Parts: sequence; C-alpha cells; structure tokens
Amino acid sequence: MIREIRQYGDPVLSGTAETVPEMTPDVQEILTDMWDTMAANRCVGLSAPQIGVSLRLFVINAGGVVIRGANPEVLSVGALVEETEGSPCVPGIQRPVRRPRKIAVRYLDESGELIECELKGVSARAFLHEKDHHEGKLFIDHLKPVQRKLIQKDLDKIAASQTRTEMDI
Repeated sequence: MIREIRQYGDPVLSGTAETVPEMTPDVQEILTDMWDTMAANRCVGLSAPQIGVSLRLFVINAGGVVIRGANPEVLSVGALVEETEGSPCVPGIQRPVRRPRKIAVRYLDESGELIECELKGVSARAFLHEKDHHEGKLFIDHLKPVQRKLIQKDLDKIAASQTRTEMDI
C-alpha cells in the first residue's frame, strides 16, 4: 500500500524513532508499504518516520543495492564527498551535502538476520540519509547557516502547507 509521505514541519520527522526489537509480520508489512511508497515516489530510499511511523525501519534501492531493514548502524566511514540530496519530505529543494563515500554498516534484514557489509557511493549516501531520519534529522540540517537561510522561505511555505492540511482533516 502506498502511504502518504510526511513533509517538513510534521513532528514525526523531528523525533527519535524507536528501535525495532524483531521482524514481526506487522513490521514486514510496514516495510512492504515503505517499498511501495518509495517506488511510487521514485526515491532511492525511505525511512519509516517519512510515512508517519516512528520506528527505525528503512528501505533502499540505490546503486545496485536493495535493502529492507531495521536498526541501521554505521561501523566506520571513509572520506567525505559532496553531492546533491533531496527528499520528498522537503519537496522542490535539493542541496549539496557532505557525507562519506564509503561506509561499513550493520542492520537487521527483513528476515531478522544481522547483516554487516560495506556500502559505497549512492547506496552509502542513501543509508546515511535514511538513518538520519531515525534521529529526527533531514538533509537540510546538514546545511551551513547561510545555505539554510537561502531556502528558509521555501521551508516556511512547506511547513505552513503541512499545518493547513492538518487543520483541514
């Protein structure tokens, strides 16, 4: 099922997500919904808070890497590179963000197996981007103050739109 993606200003995006203790059928159903939502929105990744679920769940389909998992951890990082990022939570805004080009990670896969692997390039960037959502961070939180100031009016419009939508419900 395709779910609504929460946008900048929604409180679920600024909170800390809960650890997933085990891969239950309910959790796997959320992962399936996340996958469908990611595909429908043509994203390379999605985290559970983006669909209003405060759990450490994520899906990635980037750079030949496919992951449906929980509780992402970063074990080590490589050199930083700057590349453009965006998010359906912040529609219409894309900005360069510095992140490691290569990372070693650990996560629980959808079958409940603990996986350790190395990710490079866009898959590493997607992993870190989705992990940030679990900590209540958006890619715009990595911007320098002057960069943030340049987009603040657009962010205010997105947040105001979010508030109006909630009042209409």
